Amino acid sequence: MQARLAGPAAGAFLGLAGVKTAADHLAFREPLAALQLVKAPQNLALDHDLRIALAGGCGEEPGLVVVSGTGAAGYGRDREGHTAQVGGWGWLIDDQGGGVWMAVQGLRAVMEAADGRGAYTRLEPALFAELGVTTHREAMQWAQRPDTARAQLAALAPVVLAAAADDEVARVIVREGARQLARVASALVARLAFAESPVTVVAAGGLLGNETYSDPFREELAKAVPRHRLVANPPPPIVGAAVLAAHLGGTPLSAQAIVSLAADYRLRRG
Repeated sequence: MQARLAGPAAGAFLGLAGVKTAADHLAFREPLAALQLVKAPQNLALDHDLRIALAGGCGEEPGLVVVSGTGAAGYGRDREGHTAQVGGWGWLIDDQGGGVWMAVQGLRAVMEAADGRGAYTRLEPALFAELGVTTHREAMQWAQRPDTARAQLAALAPVVLAAAADDEVARVIVREGARQLARVASALVARLAFAESPVTVVAAGGLLGNETYSDPFREELAKAVPRHRLVANPPPPIVGAAVLAAHLGGTPLSAQAIVSLAADYRLRRG
């Protein structure tokens, strides 16, 4: 979504992946203030991208968001305004249920099968074809190359999801990923005060847009958080940024306006 402003906006909210600490807020705020994006400095705010993902799914109402994309994490806000984040500690030690994690689990299963430590899996030909390799060593070397980016690893996750249709090893990986994401939601519910009402859970991120993953996530979420209302296929995070910006500018968006904004965005994106 692109917008050209004739002048400073009434409000602006930026969701940035690098904003985690108070020092991060200060580091970003100074250069942003110099851009004079808004009419009044107090109408400019920024926070991590999980917050706009939550706002895209439930506006400014309490709830939580579970994101599964390259990584995985969750964020929630209760009716008292208390917030909490769970997960997102990085692909090397965390991010269970995210794309990199799923790809690594798939490659690991292939290597274990090659050693006889695990059952043969159709992930082997599927992943080899995606990588353009023919041997286990070549696959290992690709994964360990210094220039192999996390996004390249995460791009293998759809291969694992596709294989789950007729491969038990892949199915186990997908189910475990869904369970890990449900654990994120459960931990947020435990840390925040949602009283007795059903908790709104926004399922966001590219992987949870895939039915092969979203279906087991629904099942695992029902076990972990029995009283919930799931928002599947939520508006994109940029819509959440617009919701928060409108509030800062003193003109909160109605539910219908949010729906229209999301539809317009998706239409423009094709």
